Amino acid sequence: MSPRPAPEMQAVLDRMLAEDGPQPDPTTLAPAEGRALSEAANRRWNTLRPAMARELQVEMPAGGRATVFVPPNDDGRGAILFVHGGGWAFCSAATHEGAARQLALAAGVPVATFDYRLAPEHPYPAGLEDCLATWASREALLPGRAWSVAGDSAGANLAVAMMLRLNMRDLPETGLLFYGVFDADFDSESYREVAEGPGLTRAKMRRYWDFYAPEAARAGDPCLTPATAPDAMLAALPPLYLNAAEIDPLRSDSERLVARLRALGRNDPFETVAGVVHGFMQMSLWLPQSVAAYDRAGKAYRDLI
Repeated sequence: MSPRPAPEMQAVLDRMLAEDGPQPDPTTLAPAEGRALSEAANRRWNTLRPAMARELQVEMPAGGRATVFVPPNDDGRGAILFVHGGGWAFCSAATHEGAARQLALAAGVPVATFDYRLAPEHPYPAGLEDCLATWASREALLPGRAWSVAGDSAGANLAVAMMLRLNMRDLPETGLLFYGVFDADFDSESYREVAEGPGLTRAKMRRYWDFYAPEAARAGDPCLTPATAPDAMLAALPPLYLNAAEIDPLRSDSERLVARLRALGRNDPFETVAGVVHGFMQMSLWLPQSVAAYDRAGKAYRDLI
């Protein structure tokens, strides 16, 4: 049986249903149509826009544009590259602008966002290659900083994949991983408990995976399923902070990755946020648990660097 949403979480779900009405599953639509629906659904969360000291638009050497949000409490030393989620197929830097601003303010360092190529038109490893290209060009974003990486959901998967691909060369200072995709076991405890949502479902995750990478490739590639990576690769990761949503098919992904890290003698901080659904950190406009999660992630960042 799925855990029950906290009263604050249920109020958000009820309000979204009242404002939007029943919505089709975007993973069952044509990619462009699904993306438009996802962009519209996420637009409300960007109405909470913490003020920044500066916002920089940077043309990247390899193409594309990144935005750097410099908070008023910038410590002058660190910076975070934020990889947006969306099942490797939806969302954008624009849908996660509010998230980037909140993380910048909580961590006290600039946060940079960018777009990467999306599945199914551009399956694995296209998006990962774009993330690595942006990481390699980070000095163009804001020079002279000690950079870390962060991501939510599929963005957390890409953030870990970046670190695994770098393999002890040019690694981030730390990684902040919010309710990430780290495995492809659709029979895990949380996939069974939260198969039908609310929000993310097992069927949606199956389709996201099918968009991104064929089933035969998943178990053998640690950049797709980091929870199955060899010990040496996991041991070489920089310090991490991880969180999970209790009411999320992906909760067990984080639990399994953390168990692997613990078995290697690491003590990366990890928390499960009770009573919230996948994607809850997008919902800080209405959800106090989201605001508190950014505060804890910012503190963890400062403790880890």
